[in-house]
Amino acid sequence: MKKILLTLTLVLCMAGVAGATTLTDTTLFNATGTVLAEDYVSHGWGDVNKLDCIFDYVTWDHKFTFNPPAAQILSGTLTVSLRDDAGEGDCGILGWKNEYALGWTESGQWDLGEVDTGNNSYGVNVNFLADGAFRVNIASLYGDFYIDKSELTIDYTSPVPEPATMFLFGSGLIGVLGLRRKFKK
Repeated sequence: MKKILLTLTLVLCMAGVAGATTLTDTTLFNATGTVLAEDYVSHGWGDVNKLDCIFDYVTWDHKFTFNPPAAQILSGTLTVSLRDDAGEGDCGILGWKNEYALGWTESGQWDLGEVDTGNNSYGVNVNFLADGAFRVNIASLYGDFYIDKSELTIDYTSPVPEPATMFLFGSGLIGVLGLRRKFKK
């Protein structure tokens, strides 16, 4: 009986520990929108995944569900994959090949810079992630380039069962074990 009670105590203690979970939501772009239609919000002109010349833009939402539910959001990272189209960014001005973009999110974070092929990562204000949606915008300030994908990675903890619930569960298990022992005799 002591061995059973010791095992039961260990199981109950382990059940009260919250685990960290990582959620990754990916939005993929193509010429007509996003692979998941619900991610697409709007764009300027031409192909959705190619921002052309001056003030072309694309807007999308990362929509996600916390499974298991989130008790506390620990961190968020947005990674946007851009691809330079190898020097076609002159927008009618001969000789100027640099391409510039402006990106901003619903949390008010923004970045301005020259476009290079690769991944651009940014920390996300976790206060804007609890509702299960996060809006992102990118605009071409000069030049043309492609957007291939956007990944939102969120680290969070899941809820811990309440102590009273764990006590009732443990009491029930002990009662079942006691009945089992009584019927064995």
